[in-house]
Amino acid sequence: MGSFGIFFILSWLLGSSIGRLILVGIGLWYLDNRYFGLVAMLTAPVARARRIGALKASVATNPTDIRSMVELGEHYLRAGQPKVALQYVERAMERGEDSARALFVQGAALVELGQYEAGRMKLEAALAQAPDVNFGEPYLYLLQDALATGNERVPELVEQLERYDSVEVLTRAGRLLSRGGRGDLAKPLYEVAVQNYGYTPKGMRRRARRWAFRARLALLVGK
Repeated sequence: MGSFGIFFILSWLLGSSIGRLILVGIGLWYLDNRYFGLVAMLTAPVARARRIGALKASVATNPTDIRSMVELGEHYLRAGQPKVALQYVERAMERGEDSARALFVQGAALVELGQYEAGRMKLEAALAQAPDVNFGEPYLYLLQDALATGNERVPELVEQLERYDSVEVLTRAGRLLSRGGRGDLAKPLYEVAVQNYGYTPKGMRRRARRWAFRARLALLVGK
């Protein structure tokens, strides 16, 4: 399309109320896609609900489908339903599942339910079996445990988390530390999260974008 064509389209858009609304919509879409990721955040629960439905149907059809049980547990964990997550992952374990991922989901759910010692043991077992299971998430729940119980391992766990380049994991760790009164340790994690977002491949930025925004906001407000 030549320059005259572009000029004509812009003139039409700016010259009508509908056109101006279209331009505003395009601008908001660009800002959200580039910086905020609010649409992705709002649609994520819908996608999760659909996946949960498919997995539940698979388990109902095949009661020995332990992989679907573990995945269901992980989805429910992320949806803030640790009790349901624990039920599914323990069903899988009763059928012989002992993977690091299953141990992680079990341990994380136990920590969320306040069963810190039991959760800590499962998370440590998951890490012993596969040190990089879930890309550092076990350390998030170990950090949650340490902050809740006054464990002195907090600085050590922060060092472990710094090894991972996940913008989400680093930002979530910073939020835990901020809420736990350790803003001094949270700030460097937020800074690394923002820095790592700049190196994130384009295909993976959609998921990381909202976490990078939260890290920037935390640095801005000093929390």
